[in-house]
Amino acid sequence: MVLSKRLVDKVVSEKEKMKNRQIVEIIGLLSVIGSLIFVGFEINQNTAAIRGATQQEVSNQVSELYKLQAENEKIAFIASQTIKGIRKSDLSETDYQRFWGYAMVGYRRVENIYLQYKNGFLSKDAFSRIGIKFYRRPLLRDIWEDGKHAFDLEFVIFFEELRDNK
Repeated sequence: MVLSKRLVDKVVSEKEKMKNRQIVEIIGLLSVIGSLIFVGFEINQNTAAIRGATQQEVSNQVSELYKLQAENEKIAFIASQTIKGIRKSDLSETDYQRFWGYAMVGYRRVENIYLQYKNGFLSKDAFSRIGIKFYRRPLLRDIWEDGKHAFDLEFVIFFEELRDNK
């Protein structure tokens, strides 16, 4: 009888240990799931913050272009003449180089938007706000032809398709 009571106590003790182990495992599993949900939430918030910062940086770049034009009478004059269709041959070498630098800042801005789009931080509609008509003007096409070799071929193809097909 004593042996059988010990056996019963041992079996009951083992069952309690298994039950306690299962409870600990369930708590551990719930902790892991909770941690994963928290990490997912944090990643989502971080991605949103990066997107917001990226959009702000793009806006800042546009502001800098406007500021350059507002502060430099010669750039402003040449920019106004692009509407009339002037070309590289219509400018002095100095004026062309001056405007070439200004335009390249614009092309780099578009390239930045492209890279942010490619990395998933901006949507395709970001390209609807780049002022693509500006880049279709003859002088800007001349500048692009002179400077596009400084850009990645993938971007060159993308940009030319964007410029020519909208």
